[in-house]
Order: sequence, then C-alpha cells, then structure tokens
Amino acid sequence: MSKKFFLSICVFIFVLAVVIVWDINFPGYEKIAEERIETYMKAQKVDFDKEYQKKSSKEFKTGRWMIVYKFADEPNLIYEYEYDKSSNSVLLIVYESPLMIGGSSIESGMKYPSLKDGWSKFDSNGNLILTSK
Repeated sequence: MSKKFFLSICVFIFVLAVVIVWDINFPGYEKIAEERIETYMKAQKVDFDKEYQKKSSKEFKTGRWMIVYKFADEPNLIYEYEYDKSSNSVLLIVYESPLMIGGSSIESGMKYPSLKDGWSKFDSNGNLILTSK
C-alpha cells in the first residue's frame, strides 16, 4: 500500500509541476508574442480601425506563436504572423485564400507587405530592429 501511495504522490507532484510551468510560461509567451506582432504591424502601418478577423494560437510543432489576420478590405488574403521566442523575431507570410486557413503564399500585391524578407528581429527591449530589404 505504501508503494502505491508513494507512486500516487509522485504522479500528483509531476502533474502539479507541469500545470504550474504551463501556467507561468504560456500566458507570458502569448503576451510577448502579441506585443511583438503588434509592433511589427504598426511598422507596416496597419490600420487597426478597419474591420478584421483575428485568430491566435500556439503552434506546438514549432513552439511558435501564430496570429492570423483577415482584413475586410482584402477578403482573399490572410496575413499569418509568427513569433519565435528563441530568436525574438517575427515572420509574415501572406496567403491568398478566402478562408482563415491554407492557400498559396504570395509575395506582392498585398496592402501590408512584409518589412523584409525572412524574420524581423527585436532587441531585448522589444524594439523592432529595422534593416533595409
């Protein structure tokens, strides 16, 4: 009986530790990702007053935070912003699709083009490091 009790306590402590680590890291990651992506979008001069749809999620395969925007004035385009915590950078991929998922990526013709090819880095204070394309 004491062996089962000990095993139960170990499992309980393990689950509790996982929940605590998850609770501490997940909301913080979401907040930082939202701030970095919003900073990136402000540098793109995105008009937040216009109507848009937004879907936010963590990509568990890559460990990145992803926010997808669909603006009313560009109904066939999807702006997918990814934030990578390990490199403190944002990537924008624009897809041509009437849905909020999938589609083929495009590199021109959108109202809010990428600031540069590839990942855009941030400094430790959350400021976007702008370099020429």
